[in-house]
Amino acid sequence: MSVEEAQVSVDQVLPRRPVAVRHARALATDALGPHAPEPHDGLALVITELVANAVRHGRGRRMRLRLVSCDGVVRVEVENRCWHTTPRRRLMSESRPDGRGLALVAAYSRDWGIEYARRGRTRVWAEVPRP
Repeated sequence: MSVEEAQVSVDQVLPRRPVAVRHARALATDALGPHAPEPHDGLALVITELVANAVRHGRGRRMRLRLVSCDGVVRVEVENRCWHTTPRRRLMSESRPDGRGLALVAAYSRDWGIEYARRGRTRVWAEVPRP
């Protein structure tokens, strides 16, 4: 995704609390207008999973959500301070009810990854085809 062609739709600091998931979906709906994610589509699921993971596994009081839209793809970025564990995709297990989030992100994304940002921050991102 070329930075010159990209449009930043959302760049917002959110509280690292469960309410951030709902706020993140609302911000995406407002920013993407008629192409906004429906509650059941892949983009909404990816936003939900990345923000929920930051709430559950991150540290600090805040996180940053960024949505960048370009050429039919939305890049979702969630940046947080010092995750308790390094975000990683785990194998799903019938005996464990958790650990499926990044597997779902991988399934609905064209690509995804982890970047280490300044001052000990970690950014988890995913590129999802725009609905």
